[in-house]
Amino acid sequence: MSNAVAFDIYGTLIDTQAVLARLTDLIGDKAPAVSRSWRQKQLEYSFRRGLMHDYCDFSVCTRQALVFACREHAVAIGEEAIELAMQAYADLDAFADVPAGLEALHKQGMHLYAFSNGSRAAVQRLLERAGIGHYFTSVVSVEDVRSFKPDPAVYAHLVRSCGVPAAQLCLVSSNPFDVLGAAHAGLRSAWLRRDPTSQFDPWESQPDITLEGFGEVASRLSAVYRQPMA
Repeated sequence: MSNAVAFDIYGTLIDTQAVLARLTDLIGDKAPAVSRSWRQKQLEYSFRRGLMHDYCDFSVCTRQALVFACREHAVAIGEEAIELAMQAYADLDAFADVPAGLEALHKQGMHLYAFSNGSRAAVQRLLERAGIGHYFTSVVSVEDVRSFKPDPAVYAHLVRSCGVPAAQLCLVSSNPFDVLGAAHAGLRSAWLRRDPTSQFDPWESQPDITLEGFGEVASRLSAVYRQPMA
């Protein structure tokens, strides 16, 4: 049975920098502070809803988080501007190093999966727009289990969807909470440190490997499956 790789989308394969650029056009100098709060609250709201078993589409978490962030930083924003900011999430490109890395894995015969908090339809559109959709066997969305990362249920759903044992499935993500969630669920894990200043959480569980760039994924990922499970 072949090994498989699942990839987080936003911030791992897809560059979200354009969201900040759009926000700057809409609200000006406060955009960086609002953007940081927006991302923090977006994740916090998904964590809350997962714990509360109060699922909604991830876009709802995203929209509500933007409204909160603007209020927190005393930025007046109307409905039209909110819609324009939200639309930026559908207009993103892949990081420059992603296509070559995916192509190398594809040539190795690896089965690739996209795994996201976003809806399947939204993620599929984004991957196709970025020109990398054809590399993936399928898109696996948390919407099928109506929860969010890092709920163990969503990783169990990923394993079932990929049709391989957890020990033969590696999650690659730039988000430490996502890597920890995968490891807790028995998957292999790789942390992609997109920002060299980022630190991994000092938990008892650590990623099987840390990738300093996506270009390392094809050369280093095969070694992960040879490591004994913790």
